Amino acid sequence: MDVKDAGGEGLCLSGAQKLEVPVQWYAVVIVEIAKAYEKGGAACLSNKGGFENLEKIRNSGVKCPLLCKEFVIDAWQIYYARTKGADAILLIAAVLPDLDIKYMTKICKLLGLTPLVEVHDEREMGRVLGIDGIELIGINNRNLETFKVDISNTKNLLQGERGRII
Repeated sequence: MDVKDAGGEGLCLSGAQKLEVPVQWYAVVIVEIAKAYEKGGAACLSNKGGFENLEKIRNSGVKCPLLCKEFVIDAWQIYYARTKGADAILLIAAVLPDLDIKYMTKICKLLGLTPLVEVHDEREMGRVLGIDGIELIGINNRNLETFKVDISNTKNLLQGERGRII
């Protein structure tokens, strides 16, 4: 399934749930939560916690598109995520130079994956909007330096010309 089409038209918001469970229970809990989200009508699921958990979710029978939220810094991770059941890959603009984002976006499209390019601020948004082929942009409201969450970040990044482009 194409991740871009999973949520319908327009702006799509996604939330992340952080679990604090003992390590030995994490894999079991993550699969049960994924199944519950899918049953509840989730358009797409994200997984942060290792490629193996991604594979466990996919092998459990979950059909929803899966987003791999690992810190992708090398192309081999994209191929590996696909083999583990990913339908989409998170590419973080704060970590990757423009050339890498372009290259990795092309690899994703060749493999049938949807790249979700994450931005945190105006500079990153401007960079990403200037890269051909980007179809899905995510806004992270967490400041990567202070870890403070400010939900007005999304509103600010979607104002003016950037909002019209998107």
